[in-house]
Amino acid sequence: MAPFWEGVADGELRLPRCGRCGAFVWYPEETGTHCDGAELTWETLPGTGTVFTHTTVRRAFPPSTEPGDLPVVVVLVEPDGAPGVRLVGNLDGGAPAIGQRVRLEVRDSPDGPRPVFVPA
Repeated sequence: MAPFWEGVADGELRLPRCGRCGAFVWYPEETGTHCDGAELTWETLPGTGTVFTHTTVRRAFPPSTEPGDLPVVVVLVEPDGAPGVRLVGNLDGGAPAIGQRVRLEVRDSPDGPRPVFVPA
């Protein structure tokens, strides 16, 4: 996962791709999910995508969540250039909608850079 988080720190979306069949592998595994797999290579994608589905979380989870942090909109996004991959993330700004175009932004947080999706 280090290349993913290094990409986030650089403001990029990086995902692993199988060197044998060319399929993206998310979550990263030792071998590809579509074949016996070869070594994975990490590719930089545009950082844009389409909302596949969404939900709004209105209850604190974990309990230490600050009331001002709610509600949280969680989206499942299919990133452009990686068919079949779905990324879970937060949507910041705007009302969520299936089919909505979004782009990745990196925000500072106490735990380091954090990827979020925003309306495109």
